Formats: sequence, structure tokens, C-alpha cells
Amino acid sequence: MILIILDRDGTIIKNDDFFGKNENWRDEIEFNIALLRCLKYIDSNYITKKLVISNQAGVARSLFSEKRVKEINKYIEKYLGKIGIKIDDWQYCPHVDSRYAKSSKYEFNKEYVLDKTKRKPSISMILDSLSRLNLQLKDFESVIVFGDREEDKKLAENLLAKFININNKSGQEMISIFIQMILKIPNRP
Repeated sequence: MILIILDRDGTIIKNDDFFGKNENWRDEIEFNIALLRCLKYIDSNYITKKLVISNQAGVARSLFSEKRVKEINKYIEKYLGKIGIKIDDWQYCPHVDSRYAKSSKYEFNKEYVLDKTKRKPSISMILDSLSRLNLQLKDFESVIVFGDREEDKKLAENLLAKFININNKSGQEMISIFIQMILKIPNRP
């Protein structure tokens, strides 16, 4: 079984500028069709569990609420379900760490500023997801993170996983990279 970890903004959807801050977000949403083609291929050929793991600092900046994050996640999940892509669990972190908040030019809602958060590249949200699914990392032959940012790459490093940077890649390119990774990845201990 393969664990697929997906970033949301900039990865599943192309929108990447605090998506959800506008009331008309449903009209603005743009799915990354190349990634969805890759996920359809993976689902057709491999047994997987798929997690969406997302940092949502827009909540801490009061750009949108946690309710909005959940609405968007449900909307995306429903769309993916219609095209045959099942997400096994969703996790997001609305918090920022206090050190970042102090050094930032932005104002933050104090309720969402913590000394320690579960934000990527921490693996905390992954472990929470797996716990909800009654699974552990050792249950997977391979773990692959799909993302568009350095924090996604570092998450993969922290998990001792592989990383596919989806930026400027076609669905076929992502499939080829995925296949190469699967062929080279030994069983996890």
C-alpha cells in the first residue's frame, strides 16, 4: 500500500493566495487537472491511502474562518469524488508559531498563535491522520508527498518520503516520476 500526501492550495487546486478570502471562492476555484490525471492513474494501478495536509495561516490572519476552510475542503472532496478520486482524510493547521508572528508584518488573531504548531513541515498532521485511520507509517511500502512549496519538500524529508514537485508538470510527467519512484523505493522498515 502507498501513502499519498497531498498539499491543497497550489497543488490540488491552482489557487494559492490565501484561497477562500473572497466570498465568491466557488467561482474562483481552479483544479489542477494535470495532478488529477496523475491521481486517477495511481488509483487505477495501486492500492493507496490519500491524505490532504494543508497549512491555513489565512485563519490566523483573520482572512477567513476555519468554517470556510472546512467548506472548501468539502467542496473539493465532493468534486474529487465525482471524478473517482477518494481522499481518506483531511487535516489543516490554522495556527502560526509565535516566533513567526512576532517577526511578521501581518496582524494575527492571538487565538491562532501558538508556541508550537502542527504546521508543515512538521509530520504531526500526518500522524494525526494515520491515527484516525488506525494506521501507522510502517504500514506503507512507500510514502510520496505531492506539493508545490519548500515546506512540502521538507515534510517529505521529515517523513523519509519521496517528493514530487508538481510545479509546471503535466499529468504524464507526474505519472512518470511517480513510477520511477515506486520502482526505486525499497520497503519501509
